Amino acid sequence: MSSAKIPIDQLRWAIADALHAVSANDLPQVCVRLGLESGDVNESFRSKRKYVYNRISNSDFPSLLTLAQSVIDEISAETLADLLADITVHAEHRVTDFTRRSLLGALDGLEPLFGGLPAMDGLAILAPNWEQAGPSGVLFKTLRDDVAQHYLRNPDYSNSEVLEHCGALTCSQGRFFALLEQLLHPICRTGQAQAHLAEMLNALLLADGFMVVPAEEVSRHPLYRVRRAMAGVSGTPKNLIFAAINAKPDLYLLDAINNDIGIRNASDALIYDRLIPEAGLTWMAMANWWRDSNNQLDLVEAKRQLYRRLAESVRGAKSPGEYALFTTYYTELVPLLGERLPALIPQVYLHYDPKTASQRGSNPVLARQRMDLLLLLDRGARIVIEVDGMHHFADGRSASPAKYAEMAAEDRRLRLHGYEVYRFGAAEFGDTEMVDGRFKVGERSARTALEFFQALLPKHGVQF
Repeated sequence: MSSAKIPIDQLRWAIADALHAVSANDLPQVCVRLGLESGDVNESFRSKRKYVYNRISNSDFPSLLTLAQSVIDEISAETLADLLADITVHAEHRVTDFTRRSLLGALDGLEPLFGGLPAMDGLAILAPNWEQAGPSGVLFKTLRDDVAQHYLRNPDYSNSEVLEHCGALTCSQGRFFALLEQLLHPICRTGQAQAHLAEMLNALLLADGFMVVPAEEVSRHPLYRVRRAMAGVSGTPKNLIFAAINAKPDLYLLDAINNDIGIRNASDALIYDRLIPEAGLTWMAMANWWRDSNNQLDLVEAKRQLYRRLAESVRGAKSPGEYALFTTYYTELVPLLGERLPALIPQVYLHYDPKTASQRGSNPVLARQRMDLLLLLDRGARIVIEVDGMHHFADGRSASPAKYAEMAAEDRRLRLHGYEVYRFGAAEFGDTEMVDGRFKVGERSARTALEFFQALLPKHGVQF
């Protein structure tokens, strides 16, 4: 089904076809439950399809959409559900026939097509009519017979041909996406094979504005979903190194091939080593990770310990503004958003140079290695929050155009890569001060922080 634009009469007949599965005796009663005009059994016995069609022949498109959903809720109607998804969920953005054919052609290199899943089980996701006449044209041979003979027992059909025979070029977009997701399921393939296939599919899907992304995990393996191409940074975060305290973390490669990183002194910084899903990283996910990494603490204690550890790294930065943003965020928004609260992550390494600034001297390799605060939100959005002190634009007490230019260039680079960068001036947090060795957040600072987050999060689908 290549187009989401269908004649209104096609939708009427699709509803009638779906209700054809109801017995003639029950059809009048079912139609009444669906809000349609009542009738007698004799009429439904003459033609169930016409019985339904006559009652919706004058219905407008919005009414038909509502009715179609009610029919799907009432009975099992896969074909109608596919059609409804195509003209609602998938109406605006479509994969072209050309891209479908290109994707099927690319699958000819997979052997076996569904990995560890039996081929017939994998093909079933396309909901083919197995009992229809087979493409071979042999009398009395069904599609099931042909697939068994020419694909399972003999390699007469290529992967693309068997998928085409089973409806991959004509099925709904939702069902086609389900096929791609099935091919990437850990039951079919894992590890490098899974990652390579995802890369191959994305090279073709991106032409139409779609991509496959890791959306969640099953048994520590990613589950891929087809989504619109991300609005933020492309790619999945692989290393989240954060909450550095005082000294620069001493990193080393545990496995250079797998890009596994270790920290010689674990108190220097933390490494979040779990898949970060498409929807972003929440405070609850981080708390669960901390609990599992620390001898199965109960969740309440895990949250308390993790917050204290993160707050310690923020205090170590000695930035009143950063502290005000961090503490206000968690104090004010945890009660409002609960498990939906995105994690605000402090002191995050964006780049890493194993040598210190003093060792590099006047030849620094990286202008900025660490971000003050980071949010990882839905659809690849990465929000960088920086609080600018005098060291961002001055040498000592003297303004430095060179330092400012360096910072501006780095901001441009981040934005061009898809990051959102928000900067605060240290003076905006003038009423946050150190009292008896602890920061005390002032009312103006807290208001500035809260108003910012209340405006930012809804832009990325986090509603209060």
